[in-house]
Amino acid sequence: MAISTSFDAPIYKVLANNDTGAAKGHQGGFVLPKDLEDYLPLLRNRTSSANPTVDIEITADLFDGDAYLGTVNTRYQYQTWGGERPPERRITRNLSALLNRAKGDDILIIERGIEVDDHYRFTLIKELNPLYSKLTRSFGGRRWGVLNHQFIPAKETEVIEAVEQIESSIKEQFLLFDHEADLIETRARKVARSRAFKRVVCSAYANSCAFCRGGLQHPDGRFEVDACHIVSRSLKGSDDIRNGLLLCKGHHWAFDNGLIGVTGEYKLIIPDTVRALARNAQLAELDGQEILLPNRGEEHPAFEALNWHRRNILAS
Repeated sequence: MAISTSFDAPIYKVLANNDTGAAKGHQGGFVLPKDLEDYLPLLRNRTSSANPTVDIEITADLFDGDAYLGTVNTRYQYQTWGGERPPERRITRNLSALLNRAKGDDILIIERGIEVDDHYRFTLIKELNPLYSKLTRSFGGRRWGVLNHQFIPAKETEVIEAVEQIESSIKEQFLLFDHEADLIETRARKVARSRAFKRVVCSAYANSCAFCRGGLQHPDGRFEVDACHIVSRSLKGSDDIRNGLLLCKGHHWAFDNGLIGVTGEYKLIIPDTVRALARNAQLAELDGQEILLPNRGEEHPAFEALNWHRRNILAS
């Protein structure tokens, strides 16, 4: 089943014959042009003479047009042959269901997840697809690039920069609201900050829900946890980690909808009106329990944020 996530703006590659299953000696993957590597994990900064080949596991939903072919674990690889040859960027493994359907000059659309940024969607657009001719006309002869230059996807360098900014902000005075971001930031920058916020919060809470210390885990390594803003982004809440909690999906929904709050002593509070409902019995059991906190005290949720949530969101 395809993973439920939203995706960033797409990039594309017009496939060479060697990228397809029809090619002699096909290696089971496709080459990623250098111009596109900024939209994937930044592997080029991890290579060295002692480690000339690096790779990272990613997950991909495979589509032939609108037809869903399956979700696979695949690999993004950066190889330099000991530093003696120009680097080759290749996504390879478990892609035969998609690439065996392709031929040279078919179009591959690549989209990166926003909430789950090691998850991708690969969509094959073949010549008989009505979209094919429209896309090729828009490319202007280019074989790869950003699909729509009005919607530029976030670059990995922008995500790394945003991570550094979030981590450095804990040394500064806490600001509960960020009123300027939506006015001055590009779409790509907002996506980068969203990815960065989740990375920082997941790391601080070791991928465990702050309320139940749990959260499901998939065999491919994904966790059923969300980086939650205490004051939501829709209300101009800041991307400061002190305005964040890591929550499993059920407790994220409960927190956002005021079924559960956190006291100034970092204990959970379940309002009487919520505990009175029979279906909330499991939630009621959490009343009074201490939440999981990051090891570093400067990353703990800000009292100002928790107080704001209790005053404005928590059910009465």
